[in-house]
Amino acid sequence: MGKKSKIILTGILLLFSAFILIPSVRFPNDYSQVILDKDGKILRIFLNRKQMWQLPPSKYPIPQKLKTAVLQFEDRYFYDHPGVNVFALARALFQNIKQGKVVSGASTITMQVARLSRPKARTYPNKLLELMQALKLELFHSKADVLALYLNHAPYGGNIVGYQAASLRYFRKLPKALSWSETALLAVLPNAPSLISPMANAQELHKKRDRLLKTLFKKKIIDQATYILALRENIPKQSFSRKIYAAHFTRLMHQKFPQKNILHTTIDLNIQQMAAQLTREHSRFLRSLGLNDAAVLIAETQSGKVRAYVGSVNFWDKQVDGVRAPRSSGSILKPFLYALSMDNGLILPQTLVEDVPTFFASFSPANADQRYRGIVSAKEALVRSLNVPAVRLLNKFGLQAFYYFLKEAGLHTLFRSAAAYGLPLILGGAEVTLWDMTALYRGLGREGRFSALTFLQDSAAATDNEKALISKGAAWLTLNMLKELKRPGSEYYWRRYQNQRPLAWKTGTSFGQRDGWAIGVNPQWTIAVWVGNFTGAGNANLSGAACAGPLLFKLFNHLPKTPQPAWFEKPWDNLQEIRLCKQSGFLAGPHCPQTISAEAPLDMKPLAMCPFHKEIIVNNAENEQVCSLCWQPGDHKAVTRLIYPPEVSQILRKNGFVPEDIPPHRKSCPAHHREKSLKIVYPRPHSALWIPKDLDGRYQKITCRAAFRLKDVTLYWYLDTNYMGSTNGKSALSLTLKKGWHTLKVLDQDGNSDQVRFFANLREE
Repeated sequence: MGKKSKIILTGILLLFSAFILIPSVRFPNDYSQVILDKDGKILRIFLNRKQMWQLPPSKYPIPQKLKTAVLQFEDRYFYDHPGVNVFALARALFQNIKQGKVVSGASTITMQVARLSRPKARTYPNKLLELMQALKLELFHSKADVLALYLNHAPYGGNIVGYQAASLRYFRKLPKALSWSETALLAVLPNAPSLISPMANAQELHKKRDRLLKTLFKKKIIDQATYILALRENIPKQSFSRKIYAAHFTRLMHQKFPQKNILHTTIDLNIQQMAAQLTREHSRFLRSLGLNDAAVLIAETQSGKVRAYVGSVNFWDKQVDGVRAPRSSGSILKPFLYALSMDNGLILPQTLVEDVPTFFASFSPANADQRYRGIVSAKEALVRSLNVPAVRLLNKFGLQAFYYFLKEAGLHTLFRSAAAYGLPLILGGAEVTLWDMTALYRGLGREGRFSALTFLQDSAAATDNEKALISKGAAWLTLNMLKELKRPGSEYYWRRYQNQRPLAWKTGTSFGQRDGWAIGVNPQWTIAVWVGNFTGAGNANLSGAACAGPLLFKLFNHLPKTPQPAWFEKPWDNLQEIRLCKQSGFLAGPHCPQTISAEAPLDMKPLAMCPFHKEIIVNNAENEQVCSLCWQPGDHKAVTRLIYPPEVSQILRKNGFVPEDIPPHRKSCPAHHREKSLKIVYPRPHSALWIPKDLDGRYQKITCRAAFRLKDVTLYWYLDTNYMGSTNGKSALSLTLKKGWHTLKVLDQDGNSDQVRFFANLREE
C-alpha cells in the first residue's frame, strides 16, 4: 500500500472514529401521560416530570398540511440535503463575517433536532457538533422520522412542547382538525417561542403567520379563497387548559401506571359525560336535603368494562373519591346471603322466615320501621329489606362462611376478622366500596360467577379467573326477587311503558343514616350509586331508596340499550321442580293440606320439611287436645293444624292476624304440656348480660320477655325460685338482678312453663 493510500485510509479511520464518538441524538422518554377513553378520545393529560405539556409521539400520521407549512418556513430543501445545507451554511457564514456578529444560523430541521436533544450555547464549536450529529442522524433515520422528531420536540412557548400539545392548548383541537391559518401559526411558533407567542408579542407572531400564508399562496399550495379566509382568522390570545373528564378515575390511573405514556381505558366519554351531568343535576335535590356528595360507577355486566366513573359531584371541591372510599354497606349485602342460603337448602323465595324480637347475646337486631311481622316469605323479607330475618338467616347460614364468600367474591375492605364484625355484618357493619359492590352485583348478574372489573382496553378480560361462588339457579331466583322492588317516585308506574326494561336492584341505608346506596343490574348494565356526606355526618333525610334510587333509574333510562334480551335467561339446566307446602314454602310434608310446584337450584342441599303443619289428636268438639292417656273411646280424632312458634303467634296476634286456633291439652291428662306453647325470648339460655348504671347511680332493671301462643294468658314469673309477680296478656316484666348466675322460670295458668339460665354482670363504670 502506497503512502498516499495510507494517508487516505488513516483519514477515513480517523473520520469514522470521530463519527462514532459523536453523541447520537436521543430524547428522554419523558412525555405527558395521556389517558384516553375506549374510542381514543382524550380524558386527561398530565404534565411530564419537567412540568411540560408534551404528548408522546402519536400512532396517527402527522397531518400533511402541517408538514408542508413547516418545511416551507423552516427548511425548504429538507428532502434534498443530507442533514446539512452546505449552501445555506456558506451564505450564513458570509453574512455573519460581514456583520461581525451572528445574524443567520442556517440550521436545517435535522440540525435543530440535534440541538433540541441537547440544548447548548450557540457557538461555532457547538454548531459544528450539531452539524456532525445531523449527518449521523440522517445516516440512520429516514426523513419522515427526523421530521417527526422535530415536530414532537419543538418548543411552542411556555411549557408547551410538540405540535400535538400546541394544537390542543392553543386551539383545543386535534392536529388533523386544524385550519391552514392555525397550521401556519404552529409552523412559525418554534422559530422564537420565548420571544414571540400568543401571550408575548402577538403582533409579530401575526406577521410571521401571514408571511408564511403568502408564501403558501404564491407557491399555489393553497388557493386564493383559502388564503383570504386564513388571513382573516385571529390568532389565539392565550393557551387554554385542557378539559378534564373522569377526574377521579384518571387520577387513579395516573397513580397506578405512572410510567405509561398512553393509557387506553374502557371509559366511554359519552356515558361518562351523561353520568356526570345527571349526578350534578340530582345533587341539587340532594343539597336541599343537606346531602352534599354522591358517586356513581357504571360497568357492562357481561364484559366487566367500566364505562363511567363519577367520584364526586365536584372533583375540585374535596377531591374525595366516592367510588373508592370505604363506607358502611347498609343492606346491600343481603341478596348474596339469600342466594347462598338457597344453595345451602335453608330457604327458597316462598319459604317463611321469622320476623320476631331476637337476641344474640347483647345484639338485638331491629327492622328499620321498628316493627315485627311475625313471619314473612324470604322474598318479602328481601324486597322489604327486613333486618331481623336477615340476621337470623346469617346466624343459620354461618357468619364465617359468609365472610369468606365476601372475600372470595372480591370485597377488599374487610380488614377485621369475621368474629370482629359479628352478625351486624349483614346490616352495614362492614366497610365496602362502590367499586367492589359493582363487581359483586355484576357477579350475581353473571349467574354467580365473580371476577374483577376491567378498566384498561388492553388488559385481560374481566371474565378471566372468575370464580363460580353461587349457583346459576340461586343467582337467577335472587335476581327475580330483586326485580320486584317498586321503583321510586314516578318510576312506580314504569310497567305502563313498554319501552322500559326490568332491573334487579337493591337499596341500603347505613346506621345513623350516613350512607345511601342503590345498585341495579340487568343483562347489559350494572349501575351503582352512593349518596351522603363525605364528612360522615348523618342526616335524617337520607334514605337509599328515596335519595339514591331516583338517580339510579335516571342513569339506567339514559344508557344505550342493545337488542340483547331484556332480562336474564332462565338457567333451565340448573333448576329443578320440587313440591312445597303452599302456606310455609318449605318442602311439603305429609300433613301439608296444599302443595305447589316451585323452582329450586338443581344442586341445592335438601330443603327442610314444613315444620308448621302438624297432626294433633283432639276430642270431637275440637276444644281440647287429647292423647292415649286421656281420650275417651269414640271421642277423639286426628286433625292437621298450622302451628307457629309462640313468639310468631304472639306477633301475628298483635298485628291483627288471628293464628289458627290450637286447643289446649286436656288439663286432667297425666301427659299434659307435650306441646310447647310458652317460650322465654329474653334472656337467651346461657347468655351473659351486662347491666349498666342509671344516672342516679343505681343499676338498671332488665326487661325479661316471653312469648305465648294462646291469647289472654296470665304469666307467673320466678327468679331463682322467688316469685317476682304476674302479668296478664303481657309478655314482659322488668327485674333487678344481682351479679351471678340466675334461673328465670315462667308459667301460665294452664301449667305450661319455660325456663332459662343466664349470667348477670354489673358494669362498674
